Amino acid sequence: MRLIDFVVRQGHLSEQALIEAVAGGERPAHIDRCDICAERAVAIGRWMDEVQREGAEAADAVFTPERLAAQQSQILRRLEQIDNPGRVIAFPAASRSERAAGGRRVSASWVGVAAAAGLVIGIVGGQMSARLNQPVVPVPQTADAQGAPVDSQFLDQSYDQSTISAFEAVDEMTPRLIQASNRNGG
Repeated sequence: MRLIDFVVRQGHLSEQALIEAVAGGERPAHIDRCDICAERAVAIGRWMDEVQREGAEAADAVFTPERLAAQQSQILRRLEQIDNPGRVIAFPAASRSERAAGGRRVSASWVGVAAAAGLVIGIVGGQMSARLNQPVVPVPQTADAQGAPVDSQFLDQSYDQSTISAFEAVDEMTPRLIQASNRNGG
């Protein structure tokens, strides 16, 4: 008896163990000693017999004798054909003289490979020639909000040192991180 049967079911067998006992034919010794488990095993046996009977009735309703006879004859026909080799249909092939006159025969798979390679080469070549033929565009000069050109050194400055005139009011209202950490003692 499994430990879970002993602990959870107070020593009685589970339904799975009873089904295995009824279906497998091996009777655990517990069924002989316990009336509750013996009654449950008999009930499960009756239930399994009922399910088997209902399944057989359903199968008999679906598989009529005519349908079974047709299926059996089809199976027997296939079994008879096992010993006979399959028929091979000969397709007309091109004669040697036609191949010799036309030159070497090219396999169809190589034609597909050549087409794919041509497509890839065409796409890559087109992209390369389009990029090589483009004129060099000068980088536009950056301007501020009033339209005045901005010095390129402004872009290279660090964030802490840069000031933008449009944001000076906001900068005055909000202290920078370094200033705030110095005031807080950090």
